[in-house]
Amino acid sequence: MEPFRRITCGSGLMLHGPAALRLDAVALQAQFAALDAVLPPDGRTCFGAAPGTGWTAIPLWTGQRQPALDHLPLVQALLDRPDLEVRRAFILRQPPRGMLAWHFDPCALYLEETRLLIAIHAPPEAVTLIGDESAAYPEGQAWTGDFTFPHQVENPSDRDRIVVAVDVTCTPAVRALFAPELSAEPERRHALAVRAQALWLESRNRVPVPA
Repeated sequence: MEPFRRITCGSGLMLHGPAALRLDAVALQAQFAALDAVLPPDGRTCFGAAPGTGWTAIPLWTGQRQPALDHLPLVQALLDRPDLEVRRAFILRQPPRGMLAWHFDPCALYLEETRLLIAIHAPPEAVTLIGDESAAYPEGQAWTGDFTFPHQVENPSDRDRIVVAVDVTCTPAVRALFAPELSAEPERRHALAVRAQALWLESRNRVPVPA
């Protein structure tokens, strides 16, 4: 295991967790299928990935409502919840055998912003690695993680992994949706995350010495 992952070993910190919030997975899949069938190619972006890699994103909310949301009443109801202050929302498609390599983001329940992830299609083999932990996010269930730690998203299956990603302000109401352990010990979390980030950056930038 890489040194930046070992930072969390034995820390006792909770790094992923489900919310007290779920959507009907079957209905969500049906609504997505209807959207996917009619959405034109220019309704999708590469979401920072290189063209041709299969990664795409469908904007739902970018400070204003996007047309794709008309096909997703379940997601619209989620974004309209009074306890959620939504900043951005997308549908992300990870292709078969696709990987979102190690990176980190300023998103965690103890910070100003976090990301809720709700899987529409989740092959059992698809996992999110954070530190030394691995989790498969089940269809319909809202999850989040401490994404300040380096994390990687793997889909070794032969099917798409498709998730709704909703960036929200971390209000007390949002934190109350999750186990308190997921935002506990913010000072220690931050210190460990900074160390893990530095080790990851060091490993990424290291140039192999020729034999």
